[in-house]
Amino acid sequence: MKFIVQRLGLFIAALAGLSLLVFLALRILPGDVAAVIAGTKATPERIAALRAQLGLDRSYPSQYADWMLNLLHGDFGTSVISGRSVASQVAERVGITFPLIVMSLVIALAIGLPLGCAAVLTRNPRLRGLFHVAAIVAGAIPALWGGLLLILLFARGGGLIGLFPSQGFPDDGWA
Repeated sequence: MKFIVQRLGLFIAALAGLSLLVFLALRILPGDVAAVIAGTKATPERIAALRAQLGLDRSYPSQYADWMLNLLHGDFGTSVISGRSVASQVAERVGITFPLIVMSLVIALAIGLPLGCAAVLTRNPRLRGLFHVAAIVAGAIPALWGGLLLILLFARGGGLIGLFPSQGFPDDGWA
């Protein structure tokens, strides 16, 4: 029980640290969000009013506290580009993202569990070393590059095995 409490405490501390890093990264970006929203022909008074409306004229600790409270209440803000709620835009994409996550997990478990069990159960030191090297190489491959290799391997109409279509969802709203 003590171990679980320690891990939970570390998890909460890591989340707090990550949220602080994201907040600070958004604040140190060059440019002024209020000026971008107001447009190129906005007066300095309009930009100052917009900064006050957005709370950008307050101290960083005050901005961070508001930002965290909004996040905890599910308010991720408004997109500067579309003017729509960020939460609603993310919710629109869950229908595409969730099946991809589930299938990735199924594939990872289908490959990883048997190979992990085989690596543990083998008594041959050379074979065990091969499993070890394969695991290190698989972990070192960047995800984008590995994904492209898998497309080349499994894609229908040009891939080596040809099991799956090379492109999936017809509505590519992200692009």
